[in-house]
Amino acid sequence: MIKTAQLISTAIMKTDIIGFSSIVGELSDFELSQLLEEHKKFIIKIIYKYDGSIIKGEGDAFFISFSSVTAAIESAVAIQSKLKKLRENSDAKFRLSLKIIISLGDVLHKNNDVYGDSVNIISRIEDITPPDEVYITEPTYLTVKKKQINLESVGSFELKGFSGKHNIYRVVLGRKTIVLDNQFILFSDLQDFMSLYENFELLEKTIDNSDIMFQHVIKRFNGNLRNVIGDAYIITFNKINDLMNSLDYINKYWSKVCYEFELPRMRLGCHKGTISLYRSCIWGMAFNVAARLESIGKNLDENKNTKNHVITHTSSTIRDETLEYNNDLKKKFRRVSKKELLIEVNPATMNYFKKNFKKCTYSYIA
Repeated sequence: MIKTAQLISTAIMKTDIIGFSSIVGELSDFELSQLLEEHKKFIIKIIYKYDGSIIKGEGDAFFISFSSVTAAIESAVAIQSKLKKLRENSDAKFRLSLKIIISLGDVLHKNNDVYGDSVNIISRIEDITPPDEVYITEPTYLTVKKKQINLESVGSFELKGFSGKHNIYRVVLGRKTIVLDNQFILFSDLQDFMSLYENFELLEKTIDNSDIMFQHVIKRFNGNLRNVIGDAYIITFNKINDLMNSLDYINKYWSKVCYEFELPRMRLGCHKGTISLYRSCIWGMAFNVAARLESIGKNLDENKNTKNHVITHTSSTIRDETLEYNNDLKKKFRRVSKKELLIEVNPATMNYFKKNFKKCTYSYIA
């Protein structure tokens, strides 16, 4: 425990037993003492797995510090999940329900206690937190690795002692699969990548430059890396302008390194829709469409020109939303004919595209 005064960015969790005063009235002193001791052991056992440390305990409540926001939330989920199972096999008077609040910010650690706005705000959020829930502050939400944890907005609240409104979020307990709507999906793949397998120097240059480029895309244009499968990257965006800026950047960057090192051509498929995530697994019709658009991009007329180092194939949805964002980009889209698109494809792929692309698809020339 920190004894000298230090200001440290810390994730703080508070756990609080619901209806504790009623429990006190129903139990004998011995039963109450035993219940609180077992509850403390229960909390300690879980938080230690996530490198949590109890700052102070108040019988029915604990303040706990974590160096990682993600670890704090995962610990809270484990507490609520295991407590739910314990309630199923406990007598009514021993069944406990908790509310858990997590904040993040600069915290003054002094004399085995903590001070600061991110500590004080917990008591305000506690007032609006229902039983068996985990509520978090906006700084916590902005920091956590969202691909690992399912979160949703509760709303914006005025909190006593704090100016303005504060956005509050909850951790969605139960299923771990995350469903994300209105995602702009980018699926990339390198053309003829297998031909590099024996040329280690060129293979390594290709992988290194691809990785550097997509890391830049993620940082500069608010991309979310969903998975890397061999030479294929799957990235999503929340805004159409971020996707389109990424396409322009990829075309410029990859064309440059292709010219310098004679790297293979890259194909991109883009679509918008709902995706589902569980750990590193991604699925959904929108994801499938983006992957198909990339794959069949080999048939586009742009692929015949060796000077085109990036082939981008989009759905009409991407084109329509782009024009709403910036109509000047209309000239960069070329409508792809079905004859051009479906040349030399198997019947299954042909039926798939006829079913899912009743309008048309577009080539994007960055």
